Amino acid sequence: MRTVVFLRLGLLLVLATFTVEVKADLSAKQARKLITRMAGIELPSSAVRVKKISLTSNSSAEAKAEIQAIFRLATNTEGLWRVAELRVGQDRWEEFASVATTQTEKLSSVCDGPDLRSRGPATEPSTKRARCLIAAVLGVQLPSDAVRIKTVSPLELPLASRPSAVVESLITAELRFARDKDGWVVAGLRTGNHDWISPETLIATLNETKRKQAREAMHAMAQALIRFRTERQSYVTSDSHAVLIDHLSPRFLARVIRLDPWHEPYRYRGERDNFTLRSLGADRKENTADDIVVSSPL
Repeated sequence: MRTVVFLRLGLLLVLATFTVEVKADLSAKQARKLITRMAGIELPSSAVRVKKISLTSNSSAEAKAEIQAIFRLATNTEGLWRVAELRVGQDRWEEFASVATTQTEKLSSVCDGPDLRSRGPATEPSTKRARCLIAAVLGVQLPSDAVRIKTVSPLELPLASRPSAVVESLITAELRFARDKDGWVVAGLRTGNHDWISPETLIATLNETKRKQAREAMHAMAQALIRFRTERQSYVTSDSHAVLIDHLSPRFLARVIRLDPWHEPYRYRGERDNFTLRSLGADRKENTADDIVVSSPL
């Protein structure tokens, strides 16, 4: 009888030890590191505070984290403040226009009321307006602690025609983790009342939107080249995209286009009777499958 009791106690101790090991398998430190590198972002570890981790199975977990997020707000063509960009790394920003939807714009319009106007200069959004706009794009219903504003600072950009501001905020996000043969990975992200989305889906959606933007920009440059040739009897002869833009803007091309949506310079090779425009695409490497190319004749 005593032997059976000892065996049961031993089994309980083994199970308890196993449970502790499993729960500790995804630590707050590990989760924080994964969050700071998910979906291609590069945040300092100090920007993420993991509040809670719940193990849902031996190979999955959920967590709630507070993330220090830095946004750039800018006025649109109507002079209304909108969320323009999110900082995703050192000197790296992601445009919100890439993922903006009609619903997002509708929710953001709630933030245009006079009660949210800044008491300071007209070129600076109020803290309330900044919080309202960020909550709108994240799907957070205010009042809520899921979006808090630390600072709002006017941003002076060279040659900028519209006011903008940098907003340092604290946002709460829910995350799902999955464990595969290589270890733990972020499997899903959710803010506010938005649906869960995987980092892979988010990246794919962003890149598809960027491909569309690149094609539109390259089409505009190609049309400008056609107008240039009609007048000068030759395309711009150069291997430099910078030289191309200097020849096209502003007479043949209304706006200066130097960088693609991945913040890489466009490539250009032009001779008298032909040209090739190229964006390196998401991988930022030339002559790969995701290159976007526009060549003459169109």
